[in-house]
Amino acid sequence: MRLTAQIRRTMAPADPAEGCVVDRQRADADLQQILSTSRVLSPQPVRSVGLRRRPFRLAVAGAAITAAVIGAVVFGFGTGGSSTSAYAATPPPLRYSPASAATPAAELLEQIERRATQGQPSSPSSAGVRIHWKSWSLFTREDTGGEAESNLVPQDYVVTAQEDGTGTEQQTTQGQTETHPLGRSRMGGAVPGDPGAFRAWLQSRSNVSLSDPKGAAQAAGDLLQRQVLGPQQRAALLHVIGELPGLTFDGKVVDRAGRHGEAFSATSAGSGLPTLYTFIVDPASGQVLGVEETLTKTAGKLNVKIPAVINYRTYLSASPAG
Repeated sequence: MRLTAQIRRTMAPADPAEGCVVDRQRADADLQQILSTSRVLSPQPVRSVGLRRRPFRLAVAGAAITAAVIGAVVFGFGTGGSSTSAYAATPPPLRYSPASAATPAAELLEQIERRATQGQPSSPSSAGVRIHWKSWSLFTREDTGGEAESNLVPQDYVVTAQEDGTGTEQQTTQGQTETHPLGRSRMGGAVPGDPGAFRAWLQSRSNVSLSDPKGAAQAAGDLLQRQVLGPQQRAALLHVIGELPGLTFDGKVVDRAGRHGEAFSATSAGSGLPTLYTFIVDPASGQVLGVEETLTKTAGKLNVKIPAVINYRTYLSASPAG
């Protein structure tokens, strides 16, 4: 009803019958005559009509126009993803195999750190990089009437960067590909391998708190989308994740690219809604395979059903450009 009233107010200036005075008795009589006429009328020359008859015709036309607009808008909202529509088709949550032991999450990450760095060089080649990742995000917009519309946006990225940071980013969204030149990144330059130095380096290049799961996920994403990390740097990133408050081990998982990993999660309300941030890690190499964001308690004005995966990033490959 609120939407119907709003549309009627909006369309009032366009109603040709606005302000007309209707002779209700004559109008009712004309309507009964029309409804009782069964024969088909042949075309007749246009004749002038009295002023008493014209208001009724205009009123009917105006009502028909208003009804058609209201119907189009109401049904349009029903299929366009408003708060009255069906839930948006978010990706299904990943399935985790339960952990067999009650080892703390931070300790499990330390074990991965040690495995990843044994017998490996401390840093990758700096001759340039090629990085490929995919993301899926739920974008929601709200109109002035408070109606929310959610859209699912999958995107594919390929970054090719030289040692000095220059290069290109190829972005594909819904089948459309665009290539943009890369600007200087705050995540450029040599990345420390020592955990303490790495944390200070990453914090100096991030406008977020690394002690908050949301901030850690954002900083990790910014880094992984511009740098090829060696074993020491990967281990240092895992050390930052291992220090997140409330971190839990969810178990083994197959990610959205079909790779086997282990999942570690922590919750933050930094986005305005309680959100579970999950880091999927390759247990052999220490590489962060992906980061997922899941609403677990409430969706606010988003048209999604709890639990709802509202964003994930899958890091597919990162190698020297050669």
